[in-house]
Amino acid sequence: MIKHGIILVSFLLSVMLSAQEDQTKKEKKIKKFVAYELGQAIVNDFKSYSGEIGIRFRNDHMIRLAHMNIKLTEAHLSSDFASAVDGDHLKGEQFGFEAFYDFPVFWKGLYLSPSLGWYRNSYEHIFLKESLEKSSATIGAAISYRETDVLGVKGLYYTVSLPLRTPFDPIKETKLGEAIVKNNTFDSNIFLFIGFEF
Repeated sequence: MIKHGIILVSFLLSVMLSAQEDQTKKEKKIKKFVAYELGQAIVNDFKSYSGEIGIRFRNDHMIRLAHMNIKLTEAHLSSDFASAVDGDHLKGEQFGFEAFYDFPVFWKGLYLSPSLGWYRNSYEHIFLKESLEKSSATIGAAISYRETDVLGVKGLYYTVSLPLRTPFDPIKETKLGEAIVKNNTFDSNIFLFIGFEF
């Protein structure tokens, strides 16, 4: 399943890239970018090693590949902000990849982005020997806002993104100790990417 999903994503990205390259050769070169994901890092004690790479075309359409490697802290999971878990004494990990095709809507900087991805979510009780791990391909969409040349620094950018996705094989509600890992039929995060475009 994962292998077929990766092949499908690779094929779709190559088709979109070749179509966009034909257009941009006549007009202007595409811009590449790379960024670190700071939002999840902040709420998880900087135990997140996540980011994105991508290209932006002259027409402001973008192709992005985000990689998430988030160590979910007990403090974050037990807060009211996190919706994946109900209860205390759990820590977790979210690891995965998600490809986005961003196209501008309404005004400059606002994007709508269909996505395909693959994520592994794991949760572990910090006192008991109880855990849950589930991985699945995902399909979804994101709404994002991107600003470039921040503070007058050429190429510096930030993107705030709210991806909403549904896994093909979601987690079923599971009890670990007294805590409950909720069903993730609809999954979301808030990402804050800070990086450079060149």
